[in-house]
Amino acid sequence: MDSASSISTNVNIIHVLNGTNFKKWKEHIIIVLGCMDLDYALREDRPADLTGASTTEQRATMEKWERSNCMSLMIMKYSILEAIRGAIPEESRVKTFLNQIEN
Repeated sequence: MDSASSISTNVNIIHVLNGTNFKKWKEHIIIVLGCMDLDYALREDRPADLTGASTTEQRATMEKWERSNCMSLMIMKYSILEAIRGAIPEESRVKTFLNQIEN
């Protein structure tokens, strides 16, 4: 588990998305999330909903995906200028959020 100072250091190296630097911003986001082992939700689709019959492995996979998705969204939103952030529709899945920004 990363320490708070390590997380802060990683997040602070991301260039803020200002509307003219998407390519560089995306590159930094992907590198930082990968180094922090938080890129799972960008690489994998959301697992199927859990049921009473879900296995321990399926529950662990869902927990890993949800943590990755939540942390990635928070980090991305933190690194976007507020004026731009307000123009992006609210999204609960990081992969879709990144696609919306790109488009």
